[in-house]
Amino acid sequence: MRLASLARLVGLGLRRDLRGLWLSLLGVAAGVGALLFFVAAGLGTSETLRTRILPVDARLVEVVPPSVSLGLFGRVEIDDRKVEELASIEGVEAAYRKMQVRVPAVTRYDGNFFGQRLRMGVEIVAEGVEAEFLGDGMGEFRDGEGPIPVVLSPRLLEIYNESFARARGMPRLGEKLLLGFEFPVEFGRSFVGGGHSERLGAQGRVVGFSQRAMLEGITVPLETARRLNERFGQDARTYSAVVLQAEDPSRVPAIVERVRESGLEIDDSERKLSQRVGAAIAIATSMLSLLGLLVCVLASVNIALSLGASVRSRAGEFGIFRAVGARTRDVAALVLGEALVVGLLGGLLGVVGARLFAFAADAAFAAWLPAFPFKPDTFFRFPLWLHLAGVGVGLGAALLGALAPVRQAVRQDPARVLA
Repeated sequence: MRLASLARLVGLGLRRDLRGLWLSLLGVAAGVGALLFFVAAGLGTSETLRTRILPVDARLVEVVPPSVSLGLFGRVEIDDRKVEELASIEGVEAAYRKMQVRVPAVTRYDGNFFGQRLRMGVEIVAEGVEAEFLGDGMGEFRDGEGPIPVVLSPRLLEIYNESFARARGMPRLGEKLLLGFEFPVEFGRSFVGGGHSERLGAQGRVVGFSQRAMLEGITVPLETARRLNERFGQDARTYSAVVLQAEDPSRVPAIVERVRESGLEIDDSERKLSQRVGAAIAIATSMLSLLGLLVCVLASVNIALSLGASVRSRAGEFGIFRAVGARTRDVAALVLGEALVVGLLGGLLGVVGARLFAFAADAAFAAWLPAFPFKPDTFFRFPLWLHLAGVGVGLGAALLGALAPVRQAVRQDPARVLA
């Protein structure tokens, strides 16, 4: 049978029972739409987690000294010799040193803060890193005369804008607005613990933002941290951590094993937290997606019942087809074609419905949910493969529902039916 003739006969067959056609279409669309809606919600939430809340670079391994050392030769420390040893591990592309500023520090701000009066004192934790670790655009991030260059985490700015600024009526700030902002820093003083006999007043200047900057404090040049530690008689020789950048994520397990063999530890607390939260999101998404799959199975049953009734009512028609020369596969193609059209249209309706419901949900969340840190513009993500999967699920449901009616149609004896 030619394709044009088959398409015409399929159209005629579907128009015979418009009520059954719409019920089948809506069943497939409901299942596909529910499935895509929940999967897109899971993908969107996971992307927000990975890119904004807990951004983790799969190639980075943070090496720290062991918290407890039981060796006979004392505590294992990270000095320049150890850094060279770690950098020589096979698969390591670069090694970036970190050094904590090992003296307490505070900032006491009293003055105009972007148009509003601000009087506040805060404890500061500072960490020195190499400029290359923070990425591009850090030309001013180097030790020298004048204000101390400071890099902040954009996550810290997000927390300020959506929590502190909103609660205290302070202005919301952007990264560009903060560039060049200076604030006082006093090293050797603490509001909550013992300070230092010597104190040093300085100015900090915001020179950039980086996802690799520490979240709970300020990031300064490595040489600045070394200079401050030397000034206050603290350890300026060993490093608090060294970050190894692997050539490829697949090299990370071998690098971790070599690091642990050397007596050092891996700080992967943030990576583990991201994995645990991601696993919880995946489990919740899977459970909700099962609802959509269940609706698709019910849609397959509905298609099977509808096509089965259609095949029984058209037994005479199929008998005439066979009598005038139609082959068994022509009859099977006719029944299967009707089912696949239902699945295709139902799948497309499901995709459109999922996008519309996601748009409505985002609008409702924007209107009703209060602002909070890391609130995304959309809670859903619809990649191209998800659209194709939705249409595929619709076709699969239709194909599954058509198996029994197709067998019923091809097993009919035309001579017996016409008699």
